[in-house]
Amino acid sequence: MQTGRRLPVTFVRGHGCLVYDEAGREYLDLVAGIAVNLLGHAHPDVVAAVAQQAGRLIHTSNLYFTQPQVELARRLVELSFPSRVFFCNSGAEANEAAIKLARKWGGRNRDGAFEIITTKGSFHGRTLIRSSPCPKDSFTCRTTTSTQSSRPPRTKRWR
Repeated sequence: MQTGRRLPVTFVRGHGCLVYDEAGREYLDLVAGIAVNLLGHAHPDVVAAVAQQAGRLIHTSNLYFTQPQVELARRLVELSFPSRVFFCNSGAEANEAAIKLARKWGGRNRDGAFEIITTKGSFHGRTLIRSSPCPKDSFTCRTTTSTQSSRPPRTKRWR
């Protein structure tokens, strides 16, 4: 299934914010793996940290705890306002969680009211609920052409 149009280039290596194709042409990586590689390519400290971790444990499901995850969660709680942390695998999962939390909070604090505000033409993930930012049977939605909006009015969920 094609989820986007691929460009006619094959990258074979990277260094910092630069990537190189098969012919050795240099490109400035402004996409950064769609925001998952913000530290650049082949940074020696990142390479060493990944190699060290891979020597112990490469990956586990979010169904289990790992020591680095526990340490990061503690640090995030210390430096911010929440008392808990939710780790997920993608921006789509993060958006889904935000919607669920808004619904839960609205149900407890505003008689079921909540509103999802999106930016016209923006990308919200590829899950079914996020592919269409306004499914009529699950939540209300107001689309704006600005990235800024005033506080949304109180609305009720449509069923």
